[in-house]
Amino acid sequence: MSQRLFCATLLSLLLIALIVGTAGAPSARAQSAPRATVALAGQWLRQGQAGVVTVRGEGIADVRALFQGRLYHFYPEGSRYVALLSAEVATEVKDLPLQVMVRYTDGASEQIEHMVPINWGNYARGTVMLPGALLPLLDPEVNNSEDTKMANIVGRFTPARYWTGGFIQPNPGDIVGYFGATRLYNDSYWYTHSGLDTAMPEGTPVTAAANGRVILSEALPIRGTYVLIDHGWGVYSGYAHLTQRLVVPGQWVHQGDVIGLSGNTGRSTGPHLHWEVAVGGVWVDPQAFLELGLTLDAAS
Repeated sequence: MSQRLFCATLLSLLLIALIVGTAGAPSARAQSAPRATVALAGQWLRQGQAGVVTVRGEGIADVRALFQGRLYHFYPEGSRYVALLSAEVATEVKDLPLQVMVRYTDGASEQIEHMVPINWGNYARGTVMLPGALLPLLDPEVNNSEDTKMANIVGRFTPARYWTGGFIQPNPGDIVGYFGATRLYNDSYWYTHSGLDTAMPEGTPVTAAANGRVILSEALPIRGTYVLIDHGWGVYSGYAHLTQRLVVPGQWVHQGDVIGLSGNTGRSTGPHLHWEVAVGGVWVDPQAFLELGLTLDAAS
């Protein structure tokens, strides 16, 4: 484990311990009846998808939650606190506990357990044959290194919400690869597809799905020439296999801005755009994410 990953993991554990310790001794009032209410939008959360959780109550100062061992931050939005919850593709289909820790302005705190039903994602399987020149990119160490690098980035939460009108699919086109598909490469290596692939000629302008700040703009072994945008609230969008990057880290972009040109770099067998979305450190289905809308109303 790298020193950076170790430090990030240690920090997360310390934060979780601090929050659990604060909420671990609720008042008698909290034990008898929670002061806040927790609600999941929809009946369930599917494997590999994101959902909206809201907490309402009087005098709330801060809300955080633990789900599948991950720490989630809630953000004030009008009269409620909102978090974007996510489930990994491999999440077991059953009811899972969401441990919500609420801190109040009067100094009280409470922990509320809310069960989240997990439903099937129904993702496909497929095969991919790479040319000999790309076979080194099937090395597990290469894949693990890139996965770790990305996990360290998309697991960070930015308190501000940069998007204002929801998200749009960049460069809609013919879909040639779906999220969540388990692919067998050259009859030797299994890998779960982390994004949505759309076919497009090399050199096609690629646009940002929403407002945000460029957090990464560089060449990666698997994703090729790549741009990653931080949209705030733990939401990131990535654009892979580009032939050219037109933005730099730290640059602010708006929805529809051109951030690069499509290509065939990295582990790719033809010109296309691989678009991926991470929520709370988890890669989720971009199509399902768009269906959430996320045009949050401050008055709601």
